[in-house]
Amino acid sequence: MVRPLARLASLAGPSRGFASTARAMAYPFSGNVAFPEPKAPSPLPQNLLTPKNGWHVVEHVNAGLRQEVDPEGLLKTLFARRSRDRLRTGSVVSVLSYLKADRSGGVQPFSGVLMKVRRRGVDTSFTLRNIVAKTGIEMNFKVCSPMIKEIKIVRRAEGRNGPIKDLRRARATYLRERPDMMATIASALKQDQAQRVAAKRDSPSGGKKK
Repeated sequence: MVRPLARLASLAGPSRGFASTARAMAYPFSGNVAFPEPKAPSPLPQNLLTPKNGWHVVEHVNAGLRQEVDPEGLLKTLFARRSRDRLRTGSVVSVLSYLKADRSGGVQPFSGVLMKVRRRGVDTSFTLRNIVAKTGIEMNFKVCSPMIKEIKIVRRAEGRNGPIKDLRRARATYLRERPDMMATIASALKQDQAQRVAAKRDSPSGGKKK
């Protein structure tokens, strides 16, 4: 009885045939290839020489990305955790966003109450809530998104008293169950806008250019 390995070897033929075929094949690549000399590596920043749990590396990367995607510095002012000018929950914000990716189809405005801010470096986002036709609508926006044209502050939430006050919460998700509070903020905003229009109308110039 012929063993299986011996039978396979007899079907494949002598091994010297494979060796002769390999010698007959020409080298397919050119032998005149010149490799460039490696460049000297750039010196590492001081905060990367002794990183602690990787935070220095992340901060270094975020700093480079901030200069590119956030030239206005919104991450350090309006959406920073410890900035004095930061937006607090309860503020009324209006966002103008492009309709198309190539920024050629006009803009779409959306105004609402700031519910929460998710701080993740250049991936920071915030959520606005508004009531349209008795239906609650929430929109999530990326601060550094190229689809956002402008972020306007309609009214800041300041203090503990008043219709538009600081809600003193990192996430004011309870506004979904408090339509009365949303209605109060909307009415206070309308009154404030009406007072501004009246003050502008009563000014000596009357709001018109001579």
